Amino acid sequence: MKSFRIIRLVITALLIQAAFTCVAQPKTDAQKVTPQTARKKEAESLEKKQNEYQSRKDHHLESQDKATRKRMKKNLRKARRQSWGKNVPWYKRWFRRQ
Repeated sequence: MKSFRIIRLVITALLIQAAFTCVAQPKTDAQKVTPQTARKKEAESLEKKQNEYQSRKDHHLESQDKATRKRMKKNLRKARRQSWGKNVPWYKRWFRRQ
């Protein structure tokens, strides 16, 4: 019984030691991340997100009836007109140095 435990302990220790000594494969040029490839990848992901957002927005508009679409457009125009020139929050406009 004790010999079985000792053998199991030795095998476990050897396996752990072997796991630490394993070396990963070196990265190839295609796998290396450079600033240029990172920027390109980020731009692609941003474009993909924008396309996905636009397609979902279009689908949402298409699923509405004509009166709802008209009301949505009217409210959007009203919101844009009322927020014109207010890209800075009100508290910053009130308390800034002039």
